[in-house]
Parts: sequence; C-alpha cells; structure tokens
Amino acid sequence: MSDIIKQAQDLYKKDKDGWADIYRAGKEDLKFLSDDKCAQWDEVDYKNRTDTGRPAETVDQLGQFIHQVANDVRMNTPTINIIPSGGEATVEDAEVMKGLIRNIEYISSADDAYDTAVTAAIKSSIGFIRVDHDYSDEEGHQQDLYIRRVVNQFAVMIDSSSVEPDGSDAMHGHIIERLSYDQFKKRFPNKEPVSFEAEDSQSAKEGEEVVICEFYIIEEDRRKVGFTDDGSTVDYEEEGNYKASRVVKKRKVKRYTLSGADVLEETTFPGKYIPIVPVYGEEAWEDGKRKLHSLIRKSKGAQRLYNLWKSLEMELLLKQPQAPVLVPAGGIAGFEEDWKNPSKSMALQYWTEVDGKQIPKPERLAPPQIPTGIINAAREAVDDIKATMGIYNASLGDRSNETSGKAINARKAEGDVATYHFGDNLVKSITHVGRILTCAIPEIYDTPRIIRIIGEEEQPKQVGINGEILPEQEKPVDLTKGKYDVKVITGAPFTTQRQETVAALTEVFKAQPELMQIMGDIYFKNSDFAGAQAMAKRMEKVIDPRFLDKPPEQPVQDPEKIQMGQIIQEGQQALQDMQMQIQTLEQEIKSKDFEAKSKEAQSEIKSQIDALKSQEQIAKLTIQNQMKDLEIASLRAQPQPTESTQSGAAQ
Repeated sequence: MSDIIKQAQDLYKKDKDGWADIYRAGKEDLKFLSDDKCAQWDEVDYKNRTDTGRPAETVDQLGQFIHQVANDVRMNTPTINIIPSGGEATVEDAEVMKGLIRNIEYISSADDAYDTAVTAAIKSSIGFIRVDHDYSDEEGHQQDLYIRRVVNQFAVMIDSSSVEPDGSDAMHGHIIERLSYDQFKKRFPNKEPVSFEAEDSQSAKEGEEVVICEFYIIEEDRRKVGFTDDGSTVDYEEEGNYKASRVVKKRKVKRYTLSGADVLEETTFPGKYIPIVPVYGEEAWEDGKRKLHSLIRKSKGAQRLYNLWKSLEMELLLKQPQAPVLVPAGGIAGFEEDWKNPSKSMALQYWTEVDGKQIPKPERLAPPQIPTGIINAAREAVDDIKATMGIYNASLGDRSNETSGKAINARKAEGDVATYHFGDNLVKSITHVGRILTCAIPEIYDTPRIIRIIGEEEQPKQVGINGEILPEQEKPVDLTKGKYDVKVITGAPFTTQRQETVAALTEVFKAQPELMQIMGDIYFKNSDFAGAQAMAKRMEKVIDPRFLDKPPEQPVQDPEKIQMGQIIQEGQQALQDMQMQIQTLEQEIKSKDFEAKSKEAQSEIKSQIDALKSQEQIAKLTIQNQMKDLEIASLRAQPQPTESTQSGAAQ
C-alpha cells in the first residue's frame, strides 16, 4: 500500500468521525421525509396501533414548507460578479471573465447543482457543489471548467477541521463512489478490485461492490523571500540586505483516484482550493464543535403529534357506521340477515308484538362523537410546526387574520427572514465557487483561443483571449494575468427583470402617454410578443437621438483626402530615412576610420551627404505643398454661408 493511500484512509476515518453526528441526524431527517409508512411515527407506537388494527396514518405537513423555502431561494438567482483587484487586471478583462463564468454555469447546468445543494441543506442540513474540468469535446485538446451537482451528500467528506461557512479553508476532501465489479474492471482493467474502505485488503469478487475514493489534498511549498527597496520580491539569502522578509506558501491541489490497493489516477487540479464546496443549513457552534440543523429538525415532534391526532380522529370516524342497533328481544326474529346488512334489503321488518306484548321498534344508537379536544390538538400541532420554522400562513399564500396587503406582505417578510439563512449560506458557497473558478481559469484557459461568453442579457458572444483577437474585438484580453475578487448578488433572473420593466413602463405610459416618444424603444425591447423587436427598431428612428445611448455617427471621409494623407505619411517616412542616412554618414566623418580612408573615398562620402541634403530639401518642399493642398481641399468641403448669414455678419 502506498503512502498516499494510507494518508487518505487515515484522514477519511478522522473526518468520518468528525461528521458522524451531523450525517446521522441528516439521514434521519431524510428518512423522516420519505414515503416509508412509519417514517413519521415512533416505531413502538406505530406497531402497537397497527397490531391492534387501529389506523396509523401519516398526513405530511412538512413538504409544503420545504418547497416554500427552496423555491424562494430558486427565484432569487445568485449571480457571480468579478471585480479587478490587482496586478494587470482591468475592468474589461473582468467583464470577459464574468461572461466566461456565466457560460461555464450555462454549459454545466449550474442551476441544478445549486438547487440540489440548497435543497439538501434544507432537508438534511448539508449539501455540496463540485467544480471540475474536462475536455471541451471528444477530439480536441482544450479543456473547460464545469460545475457539477452532488446527488448523495453523504458520499462526500471534507476536512472536518474546516471552520469557514463555505469550506474555503479545507485542506483535503474525499468523494466516495461505489462501482460494481464489472464497472471497476472496465474502467481499471489492470488493477485489483480492492475497496478503499476494506480493512483486510481482500479483492472483491464478481457480483460484489468495489468502493473507490476521489481524494483531494493541498500540498504547500514554503520558501522565504525578501523585499528589496524598490518593492520587488526575491529569494531570501542570509547575506542579502532586505527591507523585510517573510515565508510565503505556494499551494498545489493534488487529485487522486484510489482503491484500497492502488493509485488508479493522479492529476493536479488547477488553482489553490479544494473544489468541493459545502452548503450548510442552520449552523451553530457548541464548545467549538459545529452543529448543523435542517429546516424540519425541530418540527418533527409536532409532526408526530399531528399524525397521532389525525389517526385518532380517523379511528373514531371509522366507528360511526358500526354504531349498534338497540333491538328488543325477539323484535327481529327471522329478519336477522336483513338487519346485519341493511343495504341489501329494500325494507327492514320487525315484530311489533312478542309473546302478546307490544315492543318498541329497533333504534340505532347515536354514533360516537369526535371530541373537540382532538380537533383542537391537531390544529395546535400544525401551529407548532409553523412556529418551530417561523413560517406563517401569509408565507404560504393562505388567508390569515391579516386584512390589508401591507399586513400580508409584512407577515410574509417575517417568514422570509426566519429562513433567510438557508439562501444566505448558498450565496456564501457560490461566492467560493466563483473564487475556485477565478483561480482555475488562468490555468485552464492559458493558451490563445476563442471562447464564448454570455452577457448580462443572456446574449452569447465570441471573444479572443491570450493573444487571439477577433476582427471586431476592440482590445486584447489576457486571462492569465491579474487578480480578481468575487462578489455574489441575488435577484430576479433576466427574464423576470424584463417582465418587471414592461409592467413598470406600462404604468408610466398610462399616467404620461407622451413618454412613449422617449422610452418606447425600451418598452418594446423588453417585450416578448411577436414583432416586438422590429417595433423597437422603428421606435429608435422616431425618438430624438439625444435620448438614445448610441455613439455619434462618424463623418464619411473623402477617399481623395485619405489617399493624399497616406502620400504625405509615406513622404514623411522617406524624409526620416534620409535624415538617418545623413546622420550615419556624418558620424563616419567624425570617426578615426575616416582619416585612414583615401581622398577618393572621403570625397565620395561627402558627395553622398550633399546629394541626400538636396533630396531632403526637395522632400520637405513637396510635403509642405501637399499639406497646403490638403488644407485647401478641407476648406472647400466645409458648407458655405448663406446670403442671410453673410448679410447678418455685415450688419
């Protein structure tokens, strides 16, 4: 067994113990929410009731609250913003990186990863998001970054020593994967099928499972550096003179795929963070130990009580059709079968006399009544569920005792605030996803290439990076340089913002219709009906140009002027070349080698200088004449003043 396998197994056991209580409680929460018949019952109570033929029903109240909180988070889509913070980072490059991250989210279906993680945190107190990289296509060599979802949060184990709410300080992490024997042999044909968790190192047999582990660990390269007076950084030397010195750490993320016997794969992950990001539920710390709670953790007792009261109510209701009939002795002699099953008989007969004595007719006794205490207890159990979560009727869209819209919104806001920490923890985690991406992008997108980015309005665009420039591209973009910060904001997605814009402008136009002549193009651009974009283009033609965010049109240049300008530039370049030749020859005359040359050679050099100077004078005169001609042509192209203007000037 290699050292890295033993290190990974030792860390896995340590982390498994560290997360044991949280994972055990999380699994219990998920089981409580499952469709198991006794999931929301105490096992003893459920068995006692079912063994005696009494109903033990589950009337789940928790699902609606989970969907309410999860869907509130989904409606407020987090957006990763990139901010230049140092080095050679520019605002333009930051916009490209932001658009690239938005494209990574698009090709990865990152919304699914975010939704799965936060829903897991709501249901079981913890979820995870992964960042990965892979080839862009099956034949190329270029790679892209991807955001992956984790469907089994309990198969992931990050550094149990981590204390940050986004796991950014984790130094290692494990992802457990279970393969069938055949799957393992197909992926790793020359390796022994020994499970990572196996203690006896025995190979699995056909038909058995093989557990492998994807193991990440950060390796730190420490070195001492010195800071010179000019601010540069150099390797520290004992005899050196430095303004200051310190030990710096360079981090490398190693990635291994391990069985219990072999290192199956080994690579390096780009960047400096473990690419496994936790999404926590409700976090608390007790004596330095992390505690995590799901949304329903403290509501399970009230849900069990609700199930009990509803089952008792059902039990009493089931007894109502079975209420006995009070019959005098002998009153239904010979008609017993009809009275046992009245629904089969068109008429029920009985004797009015028995042994010569008048007897009363049979009467069904009053059915058992449901005690109001049971009904009230069930209602209180529902209120207890809401109270433990802080979610009230208005948050669920139900009518409560609020009468005004303002009061309803205020109560709804209370419910949103009570569960805000779930969405806020997702924002923190997505912020760390952004950090992982910004650290990995310079290493994955490190060659000249054309990438696709997605803009603010979900419009795709091609951009050349790292030396690759498209014809329509104004500036080069280099993603391998600079430092960037990440900020995540939440809000409605672009589609919803467009709808809000249309609704707002509709109200504005109702109050002030004349504003359509100023903002009509914006209204139609954000509309989704057929022909809206064509109408927006037509509106731009009738709107005052002062209100349009368009650059002023460039004047059309005269081709003759352009050609004359090029001739002047060429002449100026030739003149500079002549002047350089003259300077070179004059330097040669001043040198000692000139004295050693023959008189004929000296005379020839001086003649060359005289000829070049004559050409220089001619070139100067030619350029001056050309520039005068260009100036005259420009004056002629200007509009001439009208007669009224001339007379006004004369007055």
